Parts: sequence; structure tokens; C-alpha cells
Amino acid sequence: MAKFRIQYSAGFGHFTQNHKGFGPTIYIEEVVEFDNGKDYFDYIDFYKAYSKPDDTYFHISFLEDRPLSDKEITIRNEYRKMRDENCKKAKENFIANREIDMEYVPTHHD
Repeated sequence: MAKFRIQYSAGFGHFTQNHKGFGPTIYIEEVVEFDNGKDYFDYIDFYKAYSKPDDTYFHISFLEDRPLSDKEITIRNEYRKMRDENCKKAKENFIANREIDMEYVPTHHD
């Protein structure tokens, strides 16, 4: 078992990477020591522990000065696919719910 020093950034509507400038922005950036009970860093375990269903942005930075193992690289690629799908779904859900809300906005007639 090992602890890993990780910096992650997450948010709803952050203007970068995996959602192309979708706003507004609610954003967190934090450095944590992560112990998943394994002798390798599991990106998926970390993502599941720290992400929220409405995140439209999530990024993990591995802060240790060592190369990733083949297993870690494979898991990182799986995590990226999962993250991108979840971030896209969060954006689509927000837009769909916003459109429903907009249908019921009262209009003013002067």
C-alpha cells in the first residue's frame, strides 16, 4: 500500500479542457494525499472519490517525480474516457434542465 500526492481540479463550467468554455464557473483546486489501499495509483478510484455528478471539468495531476507504471497508464486512459463521458453528460443535463426552466419563465409585457 502507498500514499500518493495528488493535485486535482474540478468544477462546473470551468473554461478549459473537457467542455470547451461552458459556464458559469464553480471551481475547486486541492492537493491531497490519497491512499487507495493499493501499491499503484488508481485514477478511477480517485475520480470516484472526489468527483461530483455535476462536474463538467475534472483534472488529476500526479505530483510524484516518477514515471507511471504500465498499469497506471492503462487505468489513466480508462479514467479519461469515463471522465469525458461524465463531464459531457453533466453539461447536457444542465442544458436540458435549463431549457425546461426557461419554458416557464414569465414574460413581461410593457
